[in-house]
Amino acid sequence: MKNIVLFGGAFDPIHNGHINMAEEASRQLDADVFFIPARISVWKSDSAPIEDKINMINLACQESALKNRFHVSRYEADLKTDVNYSIDTVKHFKEQYQDANLFLLIGTDQVNSFHKWKDADEITSLAQIVYFARPDLELNEQSIKRFNMRKIEGQMVDASSTDIRELKSWATPGSVLNYCATHNLYFVNKIKEYMGEHRFNHTISVTNLSYEIAKANNFKDSNKVVVAALLHDIGKELPIEEQKQIMVEHFPDYLDLPPVIYHQFVSAYIANRQLGITDIDILDAIRYHTTANSDLSDVAKIVYCADKIEPTRNFDSTELINAMKSSINNGFVTVLKANVEYYEQKGIDYKNKLQMACIDQYLK
Repeated sequence: MKNIVLFGGAFDPIHNGHINMAEEASRQLDADVFFIPARISVWKSDSAPIEDKINMINLACQESALKNRFHVSRYEADLKTDVNYSIDTVKHFKEQYQDANLFLLIGTDQVNSFHKWKDADEITSLAQIVYFARPDLELNEQSIKRFNMRKIEGQMVDASSTDIRELKSWATPGSVLNYCATHNLYFVNKIKEYMGEHRFNHTISVTNLSYEIAKANNFKDSNKVVVAALLHDIGKELPIEEQKQIMVEHFPDYLDLPPVIYHQFVSAYIANRQLGITDIDILDAIRYHTTANSDLSDVAKIVYCADKIEPTRNFDSTELINAMKSSINNGFVTVLKANVEYYEQKGIDYKNKLQMACIDQYLK
């Protein structure tokens, strides 16, 4: 008999914690999992439209090793009523899969309040309640016994949809973050406040290409790549006098560089001090996206190259893009060589200490 896990929620957006719960439930119950996004989130002003939430769930599922066991149900999304109860969803699936064993996956914090759910006893007659254990929450054992709840074992993944919406966290697949960027969701409006339309369009192009490169290389930290690309130019349109002041106070060792380069340091400063980004890979990718440096992470290499070869630049960068999609390291060397050739052809002085340190490390 087939086992089916029903997993409802706002998924606004879906994050690594959701995926982890679904994977553990699928493995331990030998079950298919149906993600059931709610149609509306009336209590959130920054909620994404339901079609976007569904698209993001599909993207996240495709990145899971258990993607063949994951499905997205439109049942609640397509309802015309503003309120839906879990009993109605369970009944719907019972009618659709009469011979299946149904499980309803709930959050640990819902265990203690489950007795308040509409028709709670009837729900448990149609589906077994399963929950993911959280060590920081004391559970009502009477509720667990009364409703015959079953615990799903596994390590918790710390993730929050609220934090992701505010870009305080990127604990969601890179495909989801890239979707947010290209569809103007959640944190994007905050980023727009720092730049004009032309710069923003460039930023989104760099972000999309950075993600495509990471995906083509099966790079595990594609979410970091997306965040770094989104923020790489966030300080570029700050008045130059303000940029200089930040350089004097926080990056005095690089004041001798041409002022046109200051924005990479300023952008890293804004990302850290104003947006709360602390991840060193992300900050270094922003900090050296113009000049590069002698010791670059793969995140930094991807963002550096995507900034130079993104499709809205006024040249055909197809071969360079393909080189990066084939190999991050070899592609980086290819793009770096092409960039040096461009500088020399145009008579641009590129021989600052950071750029030359990069050339000495990777081209000699």
